[in-house]
Amino acid sequence: MADMLIFDLDGTLLDTSEGIFHSVRYAEGELNLIPISEADLKKFVGPPPMEMYKKLYDLDEMTALRAVKLHRKYGEERAVYEAKAYDGIKEVLAEFHRRGYKLGVATLKKQVIAEAVLKNYGMSDFFDVIVGMDENETYNKATTISKAMEAVNSKSAVVIGDSIYDYEGARIAGTEFIGVLYGFGFASGEQYPFRTVLTARELLDNIPMEQS
Repeated sequence: MADMLIFDLDGTLLDTSEGIFHSVRYAEGELNLIPISEADLKKFVGPPPMEMYKKLYDLDEMTALRAVKLHRKYGEERAVYEAKAYDGIKEVLAEFHRRGYKLGVATLKKQVIAEAVLKNYGMSDFFDVIVGMDENETYNKATTISKAMEAVNSKSAVVIGDSIYDYEGARIAGTEFIGVLYGFGFASGEQYPFRTVLTARELLDNIPMEQS
């Protein structure tokens, strides 16, 4: 039995793909990088951008960090307004709050961007803690999950996310995991070693009525 629910942000609470894609294209343009394909662009949803800039553009550490800073710059200035909430997610958060769960966000977005986008879309007040990427781009998913739990003295949590990065982070952090199929990383009809839901509202049937 868990006392806390920790949500991923991109692809779980909000469809932030438009802002992420524009952030990548902005960094490409500023650094004169050869544009990647639309398929590769989608790989930026979920993982640390530093990792993806190095992998998809074959950049060295310093250039990749410059790309990430440009990516974050666009994110702070414009991408925080380029998102949309998934159907039913606000009602789900309100119900879990009513049930007595501590609620948190663990994301690899920069902290200030995560806070801003959740505020813009009327979600920030649902959460007891929001943990984003540190200034030096060193956190991984497990780090953000653990820090979210520590912030509210949680003893046991369920992580809810849409990618393998969320699942691996939850596994390393020692929490349960539920995968959402409406995001970007998991496909309906596939077999996974964890519970999955097709819609946000289905989460209400997969988590106990009252927290432990």
